[in-house]
Amino acid sequence: MIDFHVDTIYQLVINKSGESLESNSFAVDVQRMKKAGVKAICFALFTPEENNLFPSRWELFNALHDRFQCEMDLASPLIRQAYNASDIIHNETSAVLTVEDIGPIDGDDKKLELLGLWGVRIASLIWNNENAYAYPNSADPAIMARGLKKKGHEAVEALSGMNIIVDVSHLSDGGFQDVYDHGVRMVATHSDSRALCNHPRNLTDDMARKIAQRGGIIGMNVCPIFLRNYPADSRMEDCVSRIQDMVEHIMHFYNVAGEDVIAIGSDLDGTDGSLELASVLDYCKLYDPLRKAGLSASQIEKFYYGNGLRVLA
Repeated sequence: MIDFHVDTIYQLVINKSGESLESNSFAVDVQRMKKAGVKAICFALFTPEENNLFPSRWELFNALHDRFQCEMDLASPLIRQAYNASDIIHNETSAVLTVEDIGPIDGDDKKLELLGLWGVRIASLIWNNENAYAYPNSADPAIMARGLKKKGHEAVEALSGMNIIVDVSHLSDGGFQDVYDHGVRMVATHSDSRALCNHPRNLTDDMARKIAQRGGIIGMNVCPIFLRNYPADSRMEDCVSRIQDMVEHIMHFYNVAGEDVIAIGSDLDGTDGSLELASVLDYCKLYDPLRKAGLSASQIEKFYYGNGLRVLA
């Protein structure tokens, strides 16, 4: 298994519980990765607009990276940072460093260059708030139609030049189209299907096909409100993320864009609700339902890790 998005590093930093990546009470740790036979997980550096721990998002951003490096040192050789598919194949267990929202960099080109030095492999331009680079997904059609800002166009080229894949999760529709028009590699690390669940965070069928055209993947997200249409006033803790819903989204992308685009980007440790896929030990729960839905063993192998290895080569 290769999971393209979890928020465990953020949880380790903000909870100050003394827990570690090797063993913790969250959804993802190295011990359970090994038990489940997980080859690699993409650990995101995620910095929300507001935080109570650091004076600025940039300081939080650096603290997250420092914690990631510390956890790699403490848990070695059980887990090592992987920079490409070859590392993933040869490491016992791998951690791939990614960034969810380059907003903390705030248009500073020198700071952006740090991502290459850190070995970041995937980075998204934005989360759910406008920043120096782009506009987020939105229920407001005017915001949703907006494309990348000047710094966003520059960042797409700069990231590509550093062999960092652009993640289009959380982007406005206009921003998505701009990234596609750049002709660079692109992925959606943790997004579901808008055709099945009409949430602006999800991808249209046209977007899925365009990601496939660029050789990318779409990582299925376990967040319940991206999998099923809930009433607008629903409380997240009352929403249920079902295996069957996940399978339907995976099969939809398979039918729309092909077997090379399907992957998982669970968003574990970054989403709430009642989750049937609640930890790394639960990835196996997808296998039999996917077989019953019509995928062959080799196609499920692509979903679990083959497509991920190709993208991270």
